[in-house]
Amino acid sequence: MSDGAPADAADGSASGSVSAVDPAGSVGDSIEHRHLRSALEYAVLMAEETQKRKPPMPVPNALRAFFGKPRIPSGALGRLRRAIETDDVFRTRIAAGALPELVDDVGRLWLQRPAGWVAEAERLIAESERTIAEADAITSLRRAEKRRLAAEEAAVRSLAEIARLTAILDEHQDEVDRLRADLTKADDLLAETRAELIDVRNEVRHSRDREAAAAARLAAVVSERDALAASAPNVPVPLATDDLPSDSELQALRDLADASVRAAADASRRLTDMLERREQRAADRAAAPTATGPSRSTARRQTGRRQPIALPGGIIASSSEAASFLARSGAAMIVDGYNVALLGWPNLALGASRSALVEAMENLARRFGTEVTTVFDGADVVGAHAERRRLTRVVFSPPGVIADDVIRDEMARLPPDRHIVVVTNDAEVVRDARAAGCNVVSSNALLAVL
Repeated sequence: MSDGAPADAADGSASGSVSAVDPAGSVGDSIEHRHLRSALEYAVLMAEETQKRKPPMPVPNALRAFFGKPRIPSGALGRLRRAIETDDVFRTRIAAGALPELVDDVGRLWLQRPAGWVAEAERLIAESERTIAEADAITSLRRAEKRRLAAEEAAVRSLAEIARLTAILDEHQDEVDRLRADLTKADDLLAETRAELIDVRNEVRHSRDREAAAAARLAAVVSERDALAASAPNVPVPLATDDLPSDSELQALRDLADASVRAAADASRRLTDMLERREQRAADRAAAPTATGPSRSTARRQTGRRQPIALPGGIIASSSEAASFLARSGAAMIVDGYNVALLGWPNLALGASRSALVEAMENLARRFGTEVTTVFDGADVVGAHAERRRLTRVVFSPPGVIADDVIRDEMARLPPDRHIVVVTNDAEVVRDARAAGCNVVSSNALLAVL
């Protein structure tokens, strides 16, 4: 027995095995070092424990370097294996205590080396690797199944989205068809009105001609009577009225002419209104965004009118979802201060509810990056101020001016290509905001977002 073994010319760790012959003449070079890890770690542990006894048991010197180490590096397995295989006495002694709880089956065969141990160890290794490969295959199959299920779910979601978008497209197409039908009806009505206007104008001209002819005949008769009366002042001159229109007939002619004039004016006014509506619909269609048409901002610049932001399909304009979407849209938000504050914090004093709203709008601007202007009544209120805060702007109405008018001025101050969201429950402000092309969010919806 020797305490150590001279190093081999080649370590053998690169190939993962060494040539060894058991007492029965079997060679274990087909067994890789990694399959003997449990036996090698057990050998190091036993060598370390025997050094604590008196007298200590001789052990291979190569094992001492790993005393107290939690794990043996893979690169050192070959060196430890050769040291143990060259010291049969040490190997035989520790093989007696190699229990299944401490060393696996391959490691025990390597230490104990019964007859045919190499073939049995190779069989156990092959079986273990086959089990591991099957487990890996099962794991891979499960992962592939999860990926398949995820892909199917994504496909179902995509199909649902396609169906939703197709339904929206069909609705838009129906709306386009309806507008085209309305336009065709309007064109027909316009042609009828034009023909009616021409008839009315002709009737007016004929009525005036008849009135002028009757007046001329009356004037001629009166002139003739006056001439006869002047030539014979003492002789009564009878006035032949058989060919003259009576006063009632003249008045009827005048009434007919006036009615014709009024009908012509009414037809002309209706024709003008229809032409204006037709031009407006044409301008709206030109302003609508298309794949090849102008953008909405370009259309606003061309028409000079502000356009509201279109909400995604399925979102109700009065809902908190709409308020959240518009707060994130980048539009300028104008808030009717006390309308929201008194609804959201009714139990607080006026100044406290005002401060609570301003702080809440600061948080909204911090979350969504919204450009917020909050308008309150009364610059003479104690504690009122109009200074620009770090994220939002607070405006108080001047003396004699209500906050509603300040909100209208704020809407007019911004250019037409700037989207505006007005937050209020005031019916008049809502009406004016919508007329100005702004989106409107109710105070309740904003409070739900806050």
